[in-house]
Amino acid sequence: MSYSILDAIGNTPLVEITRLNPNPDVKILAKLEYVNPGGSIKDRAALFMIEAGEKSGELTRDKTVIEATSGNTGIGLALVCAVKGYKLLLAMSESASIERQKILKARGADILLTPGHLGTDGAIEEVYRLARENPERYFMTDQFNNDANWQAHYHSTAEEIWQQTDGKLSMVIVTMGTTGTLMGITRRLKEYNPAVQIVGVEPFLGHKLQGLKNMRESYCPEIYDKNLPDKKVNIEDEEAFEITRRLAKEEGLFVGMSSGAALAVARKEAESMTSGIIVVIFPDSGERYLSTPLFTVRDKIDLKLFNTLTRSKEIFEPIHAGKVSVYSCGPTAHADLHPGECRRFVFSDLLCRYLEFRGYAVNHIMNITDLDDKTIAGSEKEGSALSEFTEKHIESFKSDLKLLNIKPAAKYPKASEHIDDMVSLAEKLVKKGVAYEKLRSLYFDISRFPDYGRLSGIDLNKIKLGATVDLDEYEKDNPRDFTLFKRCRLSELKRGIYVKTDWGNVRPSWHIQCAAMSMKYLGESFDIHTSSRELIFPHHENEIAIATALTGKPLAKYWIHCDRVLVDGKKVNENGIRLTLHDLKERGWSGRELRFWLISTHYRKPVIFSEDRLNAARNSLERLDTFVHTLSQLKQGNPYPELSQLLYDIRQGFVTAMDDDLNISAAMASIFRNIKKINILTLENR
Repeated sequence: MSYSILDAIGNTPLVEITRLNPNPDVKILAKLEYVNPGGSIKDRAALFMIEAGEKSGELTRDKTVIEATSGNTGIGLALVCAVKGYKLLLAMSESASIERQKILKARGADILLTPGHLGTDGAIEEVYRLARENPERYFMTDQFNNDANWQAHYHSTAEEIWQQTDGKLSMVIVTMGTTGTLMGITRRLKEYNPAVQIVGVEPFLGHKLQGLKNMRESYCPEIYDKNLPDKKVNIEDEEAFEITRRLAKEEGLFVGMSSGAALAVARKEAESMTSGIIVVIFPDSGERYLSTPLFTVRDKIDLKLFNTLTRSKEIFEPIHAGKVSVYSCGPTAHADLHPGECRRFVFSDLLCRYLEFRGYAVNHIMNITDLDDKTIAGSEKEGSALSEFTEKHIESFKSDLKLLNIKPAAKYPKASEHIDDMVSLAEKLVKKGVAYEKLRSLYFDISRFPDYGRLSGIDLNKIKLGATVDLDEYEKDNPRDFTLFKRCRLSELKRGIYVKTDWGNVRPSWHIQCAAMSMKYLGESFDIHTSSRELIFPHHENEIAIATALTGKPLAKYWIHCDRVLVDGKKVNENGIRLTLHDLKERGWSGRELRFWLISTHYRKPVIFSEDRLNAARNSLERLDTFVHTLSQLKQGNPYPELSQLLYDIRQGFVTAMDDDLNISAAMASIFRNIKKINILTLENR
């Protein structure tokens, strides 16, 4: 007796999922369809459709078989047609994986690529046109309307499942594409036992799961009967991708993305069961997705940030994969926080939280300035020790962070505790010839740093003399040079507020403080330096000069600056405008409302202070709270079939907006737009 490769189609094995099964009382069995000779479950339907055409007489030797496919059905048809000697023309989206296209060509199929943005629908339209205009030339298998598609699974796949489980199965989970597998399995197993639950897995609108279809966004297959399965569950792309990757790592099963989607749903179903057997269909293998993002190790996300250094939006790529180092300019411990400072800290919190949300491990360092002109003057005026004065304000600062629900940084280094690091750094700068001492103060020679001004775009010839130091008190070789260590005053000498060095009794400038502390905790180069725009010049320009002159490396890869808070068009705490966080709290505004007000404007635009703006923030929060409460009151089950899609849209809209330079305004607009739709939906179904 002779056999052909077509005789090897079917009779695929069931294997148990162990490490990824969340419930040991429920058995999860995967049916491995990639062991079919063509590599997928679609071999079954391809053979049935070709043989049905032969039996009906519609398929003859002079005709070319034509089909629209996302890949697997085409590969199955290529296998069958190669064995039986038929010519084959396949239309498929140009977005289909390269592996699938190569397999098809290797098996002798001709490929007609259609526009990627049209998906499989574009391929269907082209095939229907060709078959309609050339009926004598083509035999169209038409998998979306051909009963032979689902009959293949009625007569083979379902029968095998029943036999392999001795009829003891509780549930079968099938992903939805043409829906032939789902329809055939459902019909046959329900005949055997109506109690067997059949679950269809459907991607959301706008998905990236190749081979699967959302029935609303694509041409719905005519063979699909929505009333046959017991329920339909939507799955998110990233969840499906993650489970697919874990299947390879933890179960040794190198399968395609639809298998991950099916198992993700199976895991959730198993958690809610006390016992039973779940069969999950794994349609194909992972080899067909190697050129897709599925198995790509993601060193970056599609996040764009505006880099002040380049004055452009850039794709964020961290120095070390999966990790992000962030340095933020912290407070000066001398007074209550004003709204401009609060915005700076809320912004850095938003940035770090979003990076963590996108999967990065974030190391956030924020300095505390407890040794400068303001802290010294404040403590002297109060008649207290400098450390006592600053510690009081540091505690107040940390209390304010809690009020604004700002996640604590990994560390808050204080300037007073890192003097040795600053002196060491300055000594190296002197040895390199970029720093010099004059009259017991130490200065940075900007003529030795040709890139000075790159961050701010400042023209050195137009720098206002005295912009960085008091020219009447300090003598320098060049009035534009900036201070690294300044000679202490007599009052400071008397109080012991100085550092004894080879240059004299001095204290460090703000610039060398930040440079030393950022490099100590994050290294010579780190990912992101955040602050507000008024600190770009001279502070950040000077930080860059210090660090780069020392190491020859950029201090930070990305410099991200938020704008100011304005009151009557003027920057808060300037021009006589005094306003603090405590003032706003005393006026009745909660920390949550103040955070929302500060965060809801895009970070590169100024935040406007007004009662109307704060009231708008309060109203927006009330809408969000009402929405969350409404969702929490919904009954268990799925009485709102559109709800899952709308919640998915909220997440996708939020991520898309935030990936565009943390566009929180667009993100919130997307949220409120979908909240309105969900509120209408829940009201209609009450």
